[in-house]
Amino acid sequence: MLTIINAFFINLCILFTLFTISFLPFRNRPRLTPQSPLKGRVLLGVQTGLIALLLLGNALPLEGVLIDLRAIPIMLGVLFGGWVSGAVAGIILLTGRFFIVLLTDGSMFGLYLAVATMVLLVASTSILRKRMDNTRPTLLIFITISIAIFGSAIYAALPLNLFYPVLIVYTLMSYGGACAAYRLLLELRRHFENVQHQQQLARTDALTGIANRRLLNEAMANLTVEAEEYALILVDIDHFKRVNDTYGHDVGDDVLRELGMLLVNESNERHLVGRFGGEEFLIVMPHANREEVSRLAESIREKVSTFPFETSAGTLHITVSLGACHSNDIEIDSVLKHADEALYHAKESGRNRFILAS
Repeated sequence: MLTIINAFFINLCILFTLFTISFLPFRNRPRLTPQSPLKGRVLLGVQTGLIALLLLGNALPLEGVLIDLRAIPIMLGVLFGGWVSGAVAGIILLTGRFFIVLLTDGSMFGLYLAVATMVLLVASTSILRKRMDNTRPTLLIFITISIAIFGSAIYAALPLNLFYPVLIVYTLMSYGGACAAYRLLLELRRHFENVQHQQQLARTDALTGIANRRLLNEAMANLTVEAEEYALILVDIDHFKRVNDTYGHDVGDDVLRELGMLLVNESNERHLVGRFGGEEFLIVMPHANREEVSRLAESIREKVSTFPFETSAGTLHITVSLGACHSNDIEIDSVLKHADEALYHAKESGRNRFILAS
């Protein structure tokens, strides 16, 4: 009995360790479902199939059959990836089981049982998965099915004095291991999603929802490495203090939010638009020539001047001044400085205008 418990305990340790390690490459990918792209479901099948194969390599050999917890990763594959993941995992496992027979002169009876149980298990759970979701109760139903199928197989292969202790330990370890593995995967997913969320918050302006100064600085630091030519456009709201003094800061915040979205919509998706500070915005333009800079800046200036900004105080109209600088083989700090100087001259020249530093 102790030998049986020890064998299953080793299987559990392998299962948890491999799930933790194999999850890491997929931590930034969307959650998998049976409707996910085929590539992701196949990769999940490969992952769970290899884990099942390693569990098989540490199985308990009894009367020509190998007894282990291979059903847990297979069932988790079906649970999250549907029949595709289950089929891929099953094929990998049975291929490994076939080579074990060839290399060790093992019992063909054990191989036949493995094929029959795996086909029946993947087929039955895949059909059920179409009508059920990926919750713990579904997994427990899958494990119950696997216990019934594998229990029947070992009943046919083992004498009764071995069958009962093996079935008891297998049942307990299957339910406990499946629940623990499911909880482990959920906690890992929650952890990495929380990390991603915190990283996003650290790089996003809380008011406008666009890039903050930190992300803008990172983007500018990468410009000289990633782009042969680039440009920066500074955008500043004209007389913004009057808006705050007249209508209050809540209305000023409304204007900032709407302007941020307007700048994003007017810009190309390869550009990065962010709030640089106060009422000042910055557009980072990699791979941009001077004509593109002027065209975008003038388009923004004209659009803002006629755009109705809907605020809690009603519709407002504002204008912006813009200053820009093209790289022209100078350092990024100089580009930003020249853009700032161009913005200052636009303000001094009467506002609601754009100046490109020469």
